[in-house]
Amino acid sequence: MAVDRSKPPTEWPGLETSGLTKLTDDIYYGWLQHETNPMFWHWCPTYARLPEEKTVSGGWIGAGTSAHTVVAREPLHLEPSLLWRCCGTHGFVRDGKWVPA
Repeated sequence: MAVDRSKPPTEWPGLETSGLTKLTDDIYYGWLQHETNPMFWHWCPTYARLPEEKTVSGGWIGAGTSAHTVVAREPLHLEPSLLWRCCGTHGFVRDGKWVPA
């Protein structure tokens, strides 16, 4: 069964995410029930090339932001930048928008 790239996983056990917001076609964020910082989902081209049986949810990679500072929740402003080492995607979330670094 192919993974639907347009829908990041929001029901991983322990990572059930609400209020999913699309920043780009490849980056979404939402809120975990007992966290003050958002959870991010990123479509990783590196993981997407792996055989499906070797991934949990295709190319979607989850990332917590507990070490980050939420400057503003609405629109979201998070410091410092986010970096996915799996593929090098790097940028900031400012004024509710993704800003590549």
